[in-house]
Amino acid sequence: MRWGALIVGIVAFAASYVFAYEASRGPTELVYWDPHRAFSGYTFVKPQRVSGVYLIDMAGQVVQYFPELNDAYLQEDGTVFGSIGTRTFVVMDWDGKKLWEYTEQREDYQPHHDFQRIYNAELDDYTVLYIANASLSHDEAITLGADPGFADSYDGAEMDTVVEVDSNGTVIWEWRFRDHLVQDVDSSKANYVGEGKTIQDYPHRLNINYGAVSPDYQHSNAINYNPKTGHLAISSNRAHEIYIIDHDGTFVAGNPEESHRLAASEAGDFLYRFGNPANYGQGEYPYYAKKNWLLQEYSGHKQIGGNHDIQWIEDGLPGAGNLLLFNNGLTVPRGQGDSDPQSEFLELNPYLDANGVDTGHYVNPPEAGYTEVMPGTKISQGPRATRLFSRQILSMYHTTDGFNSHHGSAVQRFPNGNTLVQLARVGRMVEVTPAGDVVWEYVNPVTWSGQIVKTLITSNPDHQNSYNGWSPLRWAPDYPGLSGKDLSPKGPITEFHGSAVAPAGGESAEQPEEERYD
Repeated sequence: MRWGALIVGIVAFAASYVFAYEASRGPTELVYWDPHRAFSGYTFVKPQRVSGVYLIDMAGQVVQYFPELNDAYLQEDGTVFGSIGTRTFVVMDWDGKKLWEYTEQREDYQPHHDFQRIYNAELDDYTVLYIANASLSHDEAITLGADPGFADSYDGAEMDTVVEVDSNGTVIWEWRFRDHLVQDVDSSKANYVGEGKTIQDYPHRLNINYGAVSPDYQHSNAINYNPKTGHLAISSNRAHEIYIIDHDGTFVAGNPEESHRLAASEAGDFLYRFGNPANYGQGEYPYYAKKNWLLQEYSGHKQIGGNHDIQWIEDGLPGAGNLLLFNNGLTVPRGQGDSDPQSEFLELNPYLDANGVDTGHYVNPPEAGYTEVMPGTKISQGPRATRLFSRQILSMYHTTDGFNSHHGSAVQRFPNGNTLVQLARVGRMVEVTPAGDVVWEYVNPVTWSGQIVKTLITSNPDHQNSYNGWSPLRWAPDYPGLSGKDLSPKGPITEFHGSAVAPAGGESAEQPEEERYD
């Protein structure tokens, strides 16, 4: 009995120690697993900067490896849809044989970040959506209303577009930010606000002069299609916003020209946007006062910063129909005297009004209003710290500084209510319960240089690692795409290879995605 009690005590101590584990130096691969509360399944490990995507079981054992891919999604028919480099999208079978391939050939279009394979009901076929940066000349930027006083030259600028190609590799739909701009600088331009109006009268359009000049205007980093509404959600890292647009209502089967026209018209304007209403004159930006204690750190009306992985929660899951996203937290202060960013994931209902009523239609967040959900504490010389939260936010998860990633990251909701979070910068995946308990944690052993390590030092540039890719990350054992597959464990990644894997081929090896678009 005493030995049994001792063993139980040791296990309990180890579990509590690992549960609280947050450090810049520690073991890689499986750190903690509570098999009773974690959602069982098979999870993709998608290292950044190196080719190869791993599918692991809950114990961290590799069950399959796709050496060519940079990102991957398992399909119901057992195939894998993914990317090779930055321009090529493929469908492979379980053994890595290519069944379909498409490469963006236009030199002035640069695919980046997210992509999705969807079922297009109008075509009765699968298509591929992806984000691409389209080149913009100085003259084009000025014509679109860019302020000539902001920059000596706009040459080299890029503005995002969302492209859809069919199974034949034909571009059948394209939505461009440049077609949905507004400005208050030049009254001679067609997109001028108009007499007596201001930017705040146009929440459905993007102010081309909304912030500091950057060659990468939006830095869109995630897209998600909702087959029930036909709408498409887009995450913009640079603007710290998400946008929802109408895909199905601007798509005409068999007529790409008309689809492009509709997507560029008012029918393609934003249906909803969330995150940073100061961009359209309906809110305040944050301000910081670390050198003046008489002033407070203030989040303004900004809700998210450096956001990633916007998505609708699918039917059958807790929170179905709500939006789920990862908030990297950049430039959103937590409170007085503490302006460091804090990452979190949050769930929101874009239909809620100021009374908390689900209206069944999109409500502009400033109209829904804000509340101080978690006000800060007072200090002797200053007022209370303030962070404002949109009333459309239903829940959020954040904890100590260890839960933080300044770029990348992904989030996925499970049937049992748990949420899997991929903290890209530090290479961690954590599964948390609705109560905030960590029930599974895994650390990517593949570093940026392609080395495979059993101990990670995240503050050491040589040991930095990161995750590439977006959700879904994990599939249940009964997922149709896994039926009949060999899922026998083949050892952890640190044993599956030697001491290193090859760097990603092609352009991504020389110019990694998150360095081009950090």
